[in-house]
Amino acid sequence: MIDQLLSNNMAWASARVRADPQFFRRLSAQQVPEYLWIGCSDSRVPANEIVGLDPGELFVHRNIANLAPPRDMNFLAVLQFSIEVLKVRHIIVCGHYGCGGVRAALDKERRGLIDHWLQPVADLA
Repeated sequence: MIDQLLSNNMAWASARVRADPQFFRRLSAQQVPEYLWIGCSDSRVPANEIVGLDPGELFVHRNIANLAPPRDMNFLAVLQFSIEVLKVRHIIVCGHYGCGGVRAALDKERRGLIDHWLQPVADLA
């Protein structure tokens, strides 16, 4: 399994270099994204791909149900870093159809720790 992931990565990197020999050199120099993307961690929603941006063009923060909790240190650190250091110009909060996190917040089944994370969504319903 890991071997396949590494092989996929090598193929991806090789294709990038063939298309643009300076791609990784330019990418490693500095990231200057114009956008902060706050989105769901759902594996079906790859942020860069669905908006057609390359690595380095979109600073991404993902979590279950794309929440922006005002007391979450991870979220707050991402927000501060993206604004003060990266100087992003736009913040996008992007949900998606069929979100399992939102669905879990709305049903009555208890799942443990995730229930605490999703409580703000449940409170809005």
